Amino acid sequence: MLMRTDPFRELDRLTQQLMGPGTWSKPSLMPMDAYRDGEAYVIALDVPGVSKDAIEIDVERNMLTVKAERRPAARSEQAQMELSER
Repeated sequence: MLMRTDPFRELDRLTQQLMGPGTWSKPSLMPMDAYRDGEAYVIALDVPGVSKDAIEIDVERNMLTVKAERRPAARSEQAQMELSER
């Protein structure tokens, strides 16, 4: 039986766990499913907490680029941040 393995898969997983989520200077990758349905290509991205108008999609020279920005929720002036992890 022939098995294909990626020797860096475990290293990538550990790095992602240690480095945590993306930042402005180092964005993270979005989990994605992509498949072809007849003549159409379908791409499903996980972008929780992102509004539709905060997603930018661009296609140039057969390269799809998706940028998403999770914006902070509106708060009253009296609100004081106790903990911020995202």
